[in-house]
Amino acid sequence: MASKLVRTFVESLAKKVDMTLRDASSTYAGKTEKIAKEDPRLLKIYDEEDIGSAIYNSRTGQGNLGVVEPQRFLDMAAQMPTDKKGYEFIRETIDQKKQDIAQGVPREQYTFPSLGMRLNPKDNSLFVNLHDGRHINTAMKEMGYPKGLVQFPSQYKTPDLKTMSPDTPVYSEESFIDDVEIPSKQVGTLGELVKFLGLAGVAAPGALSQLTDNQEGGKVVE
Repeated sequence: MASKLVRTFVESLAKKVDMTLRDASSTYAGKTEKIAKEDPRLLKIYDEEDIGSAIYNSRTGQGNLGVVEPQRFLDMAAQMPTDKKGYEFIRETIDQKKQDIAQGVPREQYTFPSLGMRLNPKDNSLFVNLHDGRHINTAMKEMGYPKGLVQFPSQYKTPDLKTMSPDTPVYSEESFIDDVEIPSKQVGTLGELVKFLGLAGVAAPGALSQLTDNQEGGKVVE
């Protein structure tokens, strides 16, 4: 099932980014297969080109791609007054995200969930300093999704997160609600919070079995 889903995904993405099917499968299929194995529904929640961009960035060293439990994402990102008086628009946005997910409408393009983690050289811990995706992660949590995709862009003077110890402490993003500061606090370790999706250089054997390139002919992989 996963391979059929991956095949369909890569075929669609190749058309959108103007790549041959052979090049698209080499670039995207391996990690797409990893995403599908985590939860095939994830390939339907986010914009296809955004997923492709996140995969490409992870291949070229511009960041990492991982899966994170929605509640853990919310623990790491700046806090959001989900059901507080005066912030009803937040609940409305979350409910719309839930409706979109239920109806199979992917997240808007150029809004892929992200968390920035920067090294604190004083104790070699990590602190979150940017985010995108609190509304959709709240929606996914309330709908019972066990995990979601998150991109971790490269940060100044911070090692590749995949190379860091899984025991590295991670501190949440500072935030303000109604001018009240919510200070950063330790929310876990890197290994507890994030599962990075390893790089796959080419399509895994059998992942796109019998997939053909209409422009060049022949099988992309066996």
